[in-house]
Amino acid sequence: MKAESNEQRYFDTLKRIASYQSPEWLRKHGEDEYGITPDEALEYAYENAINDAKRAVKGKRRPK
Repeated sequence: MKAESNEQRYFDTLKRIASYQSPEWLRKHGEDEYGITPDEALEYAYENAINDAKRAVKGKRRPK
């Protein structure tokens, strides 16, 4: 099995982050959909984006 390239890993992470619900949607539907306040929904979405990005670059060096 071939290891995943850095570019593929970054692309997949950006696609996942881009698919997150918009802040407007979270404000309007967050409570009904997830049972949490709109502020909590926004906070969780932000934390998820940050954690996904950190996982994508963990152990990687900056390209030259």
